Amino acid sequence: MHLQELLSLSGDGFIVLGRDGRVRIFAGAAEMLLEVAPSDARGLTLRELGMGELEPAARRATLHECPTPVALELRGRVLVCRVASTGTWEDGDVLIAIRDETELVAQQERSEAILAGASDGMVVFAPDGTISYVNPAASEFIGAPADSLVGMRSSLRELLRAEPIEQDAEARPCHEICECERLECPAYAAADLRCWLTCGTPGPQGEPTSYRDKRVTCAECDVYAANSPLLGEIGTDGMQEITTSEPEHRVLEVRTSPVIDRVGRYIGCMSMLRDVTAAREIAIMKNEFVSMVSHELRTPLTSIKGYVDLIVEGSAGEINETQREFLEIVQENSDRLVSLINDLLDISRIESGRVHLKVEPLDVEDIVRGVAETFKTFADRSGVQVSSRVDPDLPKAAGDRDRVGQVLMNFVSNAIKYSPGGGSVRIEARRDGEFAVVEVVDTGIGIAAEDQEKLFSKFFRVDSSLTREIGGTGLGLSICKSVVELLGGEVGVRSEEGVGSTFYFTIPLAREDLVRTPEFRGPIEAGGRVLVVDSNPEVARLVATMLIQRGYSVNTANSAREAFELAVDTLPDVIALDVLLEDMDGFDLLQRLKGEERTRSIPVLVLSIVCDEGKSLHLGAADYLEKPVDQDRLVSVVSSLVGQVASPVVLIVDDDRQIVNALSHVLRRKGHSIVSAYDGREAMAAIMQHRPDLVLLDLHMPVMDGYEVIREIKGSSETRDIPVVVMTAHRIDHDHMDLLALTAGQLSKPLDPEHLAERVEQMLAGGVR
Repeated sequence: MHLQELLSLSGDGFIVLGRDGRVRIFAGAAEMLLEVAPSDARGLTLRELGMGELEPAARRATLHECPTPVALELRGRVLVCRVASTGTWEDGDVLIAIRDETELVAQQERSEAILAGASDGMVVFAPDGTISYVNPAASEFIGAPADSLVGMRSSLRELLRAEPIEQDAEARPCHEICECERLECPAYAAADLRCWLTCGTPGPQGEPTSYRDKRVTCAECDVYAANSPLLGEIGTDGMQEITTSEPEHRVLEVRTSPVIDRVGRYIGCMSMLRDVTAAREIAIMKNEFVSMVSHELRTPLTSIKGYVDLIVEGSAGEINETQREFLEIVQENSDRLVSLINDLLDISRIESGRVHLKVEPLDVEDIVRGVAETFKTFADRSGVQVSSRVDPDLPKAAGDRDRVGQVLMNFVSNAIKYSPGGGSVRIEARRDGEFAVVEVVDTGIGIAAEDQEKLFSKFFRVDSSLTREIGGTGLGLSICKSVVELLGGEVGVRSEEGVGSTFYFTIPLAREDLVRTPEFRGPIEAGGRVLVVDSNPEVARLVATMLIQRGYSVNTANSAREAFELAVDTLPDVIALDVLLEDMDGFDLLQRLKGEERTRSIPVLVLSIVCDEGKSLHLGAADYLEKPVDQDRLVSVVSSLVGQVASPVVLIVDDDRQIVNALSHVLRRKGHSIVSAYDGREAMAAIMQHRPDLVLLDLHMPVMDGYEVIREIKGSSETRDIPVVVMTAHRIDHDHMDLLALTAGQLSKPLDPEHLAERVEQMLAGGVR
């Protein structure tokens, strides 16, 4: 009696079948669920109750099997029945529990309908990596029916038939990678190498913990970094882009998130697949359109800017003040157009991943000082005071010098423009952990809080009378943000309306093994033969005029065939090459020049509207300049390249920059090319990159001293014949006399640059070794 009362309190129905297969007990919610009174149900068979589909499960139960639950649809209800037995079919009772899961099934159907209707694909993986659910969109992306995928164990890349990630190593257990001896760890001898998914493994504090508690730490773990790519792991947060070719070409954006239960255990993961093919194609079309429009604009701008610059400089004869005023207006506005086009191209290159960064150790103080000096005249004219302060203990940072300078110049330029007359702009640099922080603080108009969040977005400009008066594209800060993030830093702003703003950026500090690219500078007095190749005769003539004015002998060619023939016949010191030629792609011509024995060693300077510095350098170009060409920059680069092949090269190594600059100026004036290095490691990098004819070497330097440099140079068969002249203000260390005996001479500081230049000329003329 008590049992009947207990069963009646349950929401489930209960049926007990006797040995004859007929209902013996009919209790709980069975009457309501089956709409049959207990008195009428007793003695009936399952088939007579309308539940004949349960008979096979009842028979299996008497065989001590564990049949799976059976779902029945009766009278508009979905009933899930679970069957068990106390014996065999002949001598035991069969127990049946019935639960109404109509609402649950309806919820599941609604959820599946929602998931099935989603345009994004969804693949759900169980903890062991088997697939437990695939919606129709994902099935279409994969090109296989969902029911054929469920239960399969596969990585997402394999499912999508994407190119496998090339790996040289094999996945190893975590205890091997970490040399761990914690035998009690659940992942120690586990067959599944994904230790980051295993609950009970050590977390941040070294104690066993759940996946939820350790997932952030695991994502940064060396084991995860080593094994997850090899295992095709998709069990952690992250987004990747996968390109498929079957069943059709698609670009899929895949974002995978772990599924965690309420106690923090990993119970699987879900991958969302979004088809971004159209968006990527539009982006490519946009980039091509920007490149095409920029090309069409830059071609006439190259001629306009170049010839106007030459006229203003007096190359076409004297001009009166009125003519100069008008031409300077044209000059200023052509510069504005060039700046606008450069911004558009920068955005295009950054978005398409074609930015070529030269990461090297940077002296932040040197960059800050240079930018402050650059804006001194502009600031004075605007009535704004510019000052700078750099922490003297700030180490070198890692970055691209030109790009970091571009970011800082953008910040300082804006600070001056938006500071009223009488205001001030201060540049500060300091260390914060493993980063260098550079701030530009102004006393300008300030920025409203709601605008600060949008400042670094493309084309956004604060709406004010001053911003409308100043003008601009709204691209500068967006470019700054992208550049800094590519270098591993971040940008930000702090501001208050009417008080001023502080724009800042961070870049990582340089690693000890990172070496600065040594600077190569040609002689001050220009001279040499240059071949200018450009399909546009006007532009070819313009570039030739710029070089002829500075003392170069120039030939021009307007086709690839003519250029190759001239290069072979005249063997110029430098070739200035436009890659947009009509009879042959300029990059193909570059490869042909580098494949020909007679022209292989001629430095090629790419001058182009097509912005692909990385490809140019990869194919063997010595340097790269974009059009419109700045004359001073053009002459500087050509001078350096001519110097590499036509002038004696002297490497000056000293940690005192003033000494290096003074000696460089005198030696360049005497017709020598100069490579500058500020420590021993930079000196060795310089020797590997530009083999010098002579080395002027200070002995006492940071990082790697002069004695070590001598040992490296004289210890290699490739460099031991390079003469080394020692410069020092200190007493010679007698323990290193054997090394000094290998040098070509010693000079005591302080040095007379003119006397030193004479000594250098004598030594080079005498072929000293």
